[in-house]
Amino acid sequence: MSFNVLVIAEDFTKDQHILKPVVEQILLEAGKPNAKVETCLDPRFQGISECLKVNRLRNEVLRRYPMIDLFLLIVDRDGHDNRAAELEHVATQLKPDLRGRQMFLAEMVRQEVEILLIAGHRLERSWKWKEIREDAHIKDTYFKQLVEREGTGLGPHEGRKELMKSAMGNWSRICRRCPEETTGLAERIRLGLS
Repeated sequence: MSFNVLVIAEDFTKDQHILKPVVEQILLEAGKPNAKVETCLDPRFQGISECLKVNRLRNEVLRRYPMIDLFLLIVDRDGHDNRAAELEHVATQLKPDLRGRQMFLAEMVRQEVEILLIAGHRLERSWKWKEIREDAHIKDTYFKQLVEREGTGLGPHEGRKELMKSAMGNWSRICRRCPEETTGLAERIRLGLS
């Protein structure tokens, strides 16, 4: 039986290269090995404020994609302590719009989605994981340094697709370093399916 998943990101152009492989692996672990994962390309959300608008999600996503089983909104925390509450509010507001066994999960990555990519790579000796995890601007700090080290700066989106492919070879390391975003999300999906 098919299981269709739509990943909604605040900037799909860059984030899709990181989120799609991660979500596919999470679904495998959640018991959905044949899940079809797509990134929401239409509408194109530009920034977190746009993808947190309940009416926009309701009218432009839920109603447009009735064949989706799991809507998965994944945004950056960006250092905002109330981000989890904002996401819970969005999910609660959309619950009445879901049909049958459809699910809508709103998740945040601490602090930016690039953390998942970095987690799968070898860290520089001077880097401390706790500090990386707490850095609200890792794109401008650790990610830029990783791009420079790996020489992917001239590739599309600074080589996110290539870097993520190599990071996925270290899935257990990603899970160990980012448990909330990986094993925690797999468990939430499993619970939602039961």
